[in-house]
Amino acid sequence: MSLLEYLRLDPQCRNLAEGAIHAVAPALEDPDPAPVIMQLNDWAFTLAGRMPLPWNTHQALEALNHLLFVELGFEGDRETYDDPLNALLPAVVTRRKGLPIALSILWIDLARRLGFDAVGVGLPGHFIAGLRTEHALLCFDPFNHGRAVGEEGGAALVKAASAGRIAFHRDMLSPATDRQILVRLVRNLHLRFMHAEDWEEALWTATHLILLNPGDSRSHKERAFVHLQRDEPGPALRDLREALRLSPDPDPEIQAWLQQLEASG
Repeated sequence: MSLLEYLRLDPQCRNLAEGAIHAVAPALEDPDPAPVIMQLNDWAFTLAGRMPLPWNTHQALEALNHLLFVELGFEGDRETYDDPLNALLPAVVTRRKGLPIALSILWIDLARRLGFDAVGVGLPGHFIAGLRTEHALLCFDPFNHGRAVGEEGGAALVKAASAGRIAFHRDMLSPATDRQILVRLVRNLHLRFMHAEDWEEALWTATHLILLNPGDSRSHKERAFVHLQRDEPGPALRDLREALRLSPDPDPEIQAWLQQLEASG
């Protein structure tokens, strides 16, 4: 199944782990999500047998974190953080390490299988997970073994990730939609490929960003840039025109590129 087919079947991307695999499928040797889904089912079955009776949220979360981070040994990859494998869920499951967003997707998926209303929280520079409860959104950091994150902890994460350049405010601890989570996952890879000037890989990540968020002018502009690097002026021109159409404000750079391409064409 392609990402486009997945989005047609599940436009809200509620099957988050499956979506995370389709979203990065061109980077995978085997893009079939079934093995990862079966593994998640097995872990969820194990956890279900450990759930406290009577129900206790704190103890249930302890069991979830103990399974993932103690028994299974998942951890944030600090040594090779920029390795693209850290964003590929099948590789993360095999290697037991990954990016904050990939580990958060695993945590969210398992928590949902236990009946929790689990969500993603996209802090600037660092992704965490959360549980919606009657009274509040409880946040946790799967990159750091599921550690609880309040406002103070959120501020510390933002400060560390941005080297103090971004001021924290409490609205940053707000849930992202599942589709936004997949956008951020793919953008992580896209930025790495752009930085490495790997235009073949950057082409599919830009295309997947457009599929996930077709109304975003930025992704069309970025794909136009990739096409230009690949000496593909025709597709670049189409993307620039679409980027200009979608842009909420005039973009002088897009207009300059368009004029140059139209003049040379």
